[in-house]
Amino acid sequence: MATFLVYKPDDKTETIKLEKETVTLGRREDNDIIFDDVFVSRMHARVEKKGNKYIITDCESRYGTFVNGDKISETELSYGDEIQLGNTIITFVDEKTLDHIPERKTPTHRIGAAINLAEKIASVKERILRGDTRELVLQSLSALESGCTLYQEKLDEAEKSKEIASTLCEVGKIINFVFDLNVLLNLFMDLALKIMRAQRGFIMLYDEGSNDLTIKVARNMGGRLEPTKTTGISHTIAWRTFEKGDAITTEDATKDDRFKTQESVISYAIGSVISVPLISKEKGKIGVIYLDNPVAQKKFDEYDIEFMKSFANQAAIAIENAQLYEKIKEEEKIRARLERFFSPTVVEKIMAEEKALALGGENRVATILFCDIRGYTSLTEKIDTLVSVEILNDFLSSMTEEVFIHEGTLDKYIGDCVMAIFGAPVAHPDDPLRAIKAALGMKKRVYELKDQWRGKMNIPEIERFDIGIGIHTGEVIAGNIGNIKRMEYTVVSTAVNLASRLESTATPGQILISSVTHDLTKDCITVKKLPPVILKNISKPIEVYEVIGLNV
Repeated sequence: MATFLVYKPDDKTETIKLEKETVTLGRREDNDIIFDDVFVSRMHARVEKKGNKYIITDCESRYGTFVNGDKISETELSYGDEIQLGNTIITFVDEKTLDHIPERKTPTHRIGAAINLAEKIASVKERILRGDTRELVLQSLSALESGCTLYQEKLDEAEKSKEIASTLCEVGKIINFVFDLNVLLNLFMDLALKIMRAQRGFIMLYDEGSNDLTIKVARNMGGRLEPTKTTGISHTIAWRTFEKGDAITTEDATKDDRFKTQESVISYAIGSVISVPLISKEKGKIGVIYLDNPVAQKKFDEYDIEFMKSFANQAAIAIENAQLYEKIKEEEKIRARLERFFSPTVVEKIMAEEKALALGGENRVATILFCDIRGYTSLTEKIDTLVSVEILNDFLSSMTEEVFIHEGTLDKYIGDCVMAIFGAPVAHPDDPLRAIKAALGMKKRVYELKDQWRGKMNIPEIERFDIGIGIHTGEVIAGNIGNIKRMEYTVVSTAVNLASRLESTATPGQILISSVTHDLTKDCITVKKLPPVILKNISKPIEVYEVIGLNV
């Protein structure tokens, strides 16, 4: 079977059997044999089997196809022939001869050194020394001039290829080390303008809220543009690019039937345009990179288009990473804020539902608990300020932990008072009982705290330190109150006021609950019924129960 021996830059040789009737060779990924060589065209050459013959055809490649040193358009291959595509050398062999693999050879026509200027100079010198006619000397000089021009073109192309490779390498580094989205977008804009030598450039990202592309970076060669003033961009081209998910180009927008009637094209004399989509693996289409030049300036070619497609692919990965990083950082901030008020379990449930973080409220039934220190003011008058702050911090921390154990929500601290909610934002069937269990746990923790303080402080007033607790269940409006930058989750209703009044009525060590809460938990708790009480701003006397403990 016919076989290609492809000589790699790392001095290794790849063996490829020609198993198909037609084999395509080139840089593009849909070729049968793909070459990582910037001097190989996207579709460079084709090899067809016709009977027992193998015919190689050049597909109008930029740098040509060479067989045994001769540039060909089409020719029959013989075993042992050397094929050169760009700077890649291939030997055409029969698989029976694979045990005699030829040594790798240097490309006969290395791109960038294809024009032997030394020979042309020598030819001119020889004609002059021979005394050839002026016409013959001029012919040699003309050939030399053409050679120099072509040589310079090849050098320019090689330099541009080197710059492109360097840029893509730089993009690779950016992907791994830059996570600030604004910095990232500006770096990409600078790199694109530098390589493409475009007059203007814009990076736009898709905004789901407005269902439109929003300009994030706007640049005029040599300076920034204010995104709010960039009316000169062709939004039509950019939006079509985004919708299609494919590059849109034009050599002269002022003569292109698709765009020549646009106001921006006319006003800014927009000539050559490249607009490529930013497509990420996770989100799909996320935006567009748009570059343009005025009519009289440089036109973009197919190599510019190919570069921008590769550039945009890498840029999309970096942008997606940066957006994900920003999202994670924002979630960390939100989580840190939520953990001050909610138990870890509740935080997870809230984070799983984005709507839980939105402004607004909802009607629901919740149980509200107020816990306040008795005698704290008189205590602080007799002890050092720092000691009193330490006592308060110990108290608030312990009470909060007890609320979280029973998956309640810390609504707020009101001086030395703790307000907690059971049933919002996450509800449980037994929220009233959870509130009572938390209250009993708070009482126990106060005893434990007093034991700790006795061991550290010689303060007789500690013995009078105690708490009063009030609990009520009722309808509330629960939600995030405030604004998007500074919002607070809380509940609002007369039920909150009633729970607060019960706490004010409680004597040191008492846990008072309303009849509503009692009816919902009576099978699980031991209580002592107290005489109805008149509470401030409550018109009717309220039935009250003191919680003694849980039914075992």
